[in-house]
Amino acid sequence: MEIGIFDWFGYRHPYTELIKLIKEAGFHSVMNWWGEEEFEHVPPKEKQPDIIKNAGLILENTHFTFDGINSLWENSLDGDQKLKTFCSYLDDCKRYEIPTAVIHTTTGENPPPINKIGLDRFKRLIEKAEKNNINIALENVRRPEYMEYIFDNIESDRLRFCYDCGHENCFTPEIDFLEKYGKKLIALHLHDNDGTCDQHLLPFNGTVNWKRMMLKLNEMNYKGSLSFELDAQFIDVSKEFTASKYLSEAINRAYKIIDL
Repeated sequence: MEIGIFDWFGYRHPYTELIKLIKEAGFHSVMNWWGEEEFEHVPPKEKQPDIIKNAGLILENTHFTFDGINSLWENSLDGDQKLKTFCSYLDDCKRYEIPTAVIHTTTGENPPPINKIGLDRFKRLIEKAEKNNINIALENVRRPEYMEYIFDNIESDRLRFCYDCGHENCFTPEIDFLEKYGKKLIALHLHDNDGTCDQHLLPFNGTVNWKRMMLKLNEMNYKGSLSFELDAQFIDVSKEFTASKYLSEAINRAYKIIDL
């Protein structure tokens, strides 16, 4: 099984150096961020695919920004603009040969109510994804009923699922998302926490049941990348690990998960 990691994992080094360290640690693929936000030491998103490819890594998926995502459920100009922006991002995915876009359906605890406006906008996103031969993977977040509503009302081979085990562990531990949406699974966001909040810890530093997860993935005959969404800054371990040692620790724990 190949192993991947999010390109940002908590160390403020130049982007090309981070990508080089990821490759040297033994990872096979990366995930990145697609939005208008600007981050220190990070080149424009349009330049990242070539940097990743030139390092010998695969860009397996990109995570669309969730800034303003709730507007998709509002009857507003902001919602119309967010739809237009996301459609342009799907064109970017086609241009830069990124096969899958990961999207949150909402953010926070109190998004607008579920409604047909939001559903219609997601239908238009799926139609755009179908045209561009791109997958849209909905990620389980705090309010999974929005994702369920979309899955129940839109049929498309391009509408897929991104499983975030950390979100499940701290937000919705009563829901078995792999059992519920495993047939749509195309991406993983793997990280640990203590069950109280979203911490993006190294595996085995929290309470995620890794053995149960691997049994599920094996039962499903999952062939995709085992990909980690870690962040050394959530609970600062930068004094304990250099960036290189952090990545080595991460990949060692990834193989420990595989051995389960």
